[in-house]
Amino acid sequence: MKNKFATDKIKINIDYNLKKSSKILSQKEHEDILKKFKKNGVVIFSNISSKIQNLSKFVDLFSQAYSHDAQRRKIRFNNRNIRNVDVGYNKILLHSETSFSPSRPEIIWFYCVKPPKTNSGKTILCDGVDLWNSLSTHTKTFFLGDPVCYSLKIPINNKIKGKGKRPWFLNNPGVKNCYLNLDDKSIEFKYVKFAVEEANYINKLCFSNHLFVPLSSEPQIMSRKMYNGKIIPKKIEDEIHEKANKLTKRITWVKNDLVMIDNIRFMHGRENINKNEKERDIITMQTSKSKFRSEPNNKFS
Repeated sequence: MKNKFATDKIKINIDYNLKKSSKILSQKEHEDILKKFKKNGVVIFSNISSKIQNLSKFVDLFSQAYSHDAQRRKIRFNNRNIRNVDVGYNKILLHSETSFSPSRPEIIWFYCVKPPKTNSGKTILCDGVDLWNSLSTHTKTFFLGDPVCYSLKIPINNKIKGKGKRPWFLNNPGVKNCYLNLDDKSIEFKYVKFAVEEANYINKLCFSNHLFVPLSSEPQIMSRKMYNGKIIPKKIEDEIHEKANKLTKRITWVKNDLVMIDNIRFMHGRENINKNEKERDIITMQTSKSKFRSEPNNKFS
């Protein structure tokens, strides 16, 4: 179903705001953005800025720290927090960014430097709360009773010297059998994580994870299976794909638009890009820790 994303765009131009008052946002604008984000999980900004420096300042307002994005994504505009999206023309299935590891970011940002001429490569979004609510009791029971186990090999700074493998400590719940491998400069560990969890701000469960993206596209994932060793039954997989497809919304990119996504609640992906498409230019930023998650009274009924 070709659903269009049903949320009103926020019309704020921070270039104009800075020129007018030297402030990126007024207090009311800031509060309105947070209210919509916490309630809806996604905020789309129309023509927010044509200047990357101002865009970065805007994202800084909501970000206490940034994630170290995948090395395969090229740095843009001489800013290590701004990266290309994944290259290629293939579709990318729904997933929550880096939800297979403890370094999962809270917020994913996408900004349109230049929209595609062919109108292909739409970004897709699925609300994990709606998806969980749509699943059968049988499927819910399957995922409530057992977590997923990801076996990971994460590249580290190749300047670290030494040889062999030794035990290593990561101070994160769910981490098991962690080792520093000095021979190939990586950290190896198992990460145990439920595919369903409580969404931030709204006190509801969401099905938002990294279960169905092909492992060939994620070289740091060595294996992925249920913790009890069971394979996800095809009937359950088929139900999830069917329900997710019905709930998936599409974003048609417009120049200088910005999308702010709750990466704990939502899964995102991409439709196929036309192989003749040369114009599409989307960049991304990842907020590992927001400035507002710990604020009091941050839940909506």
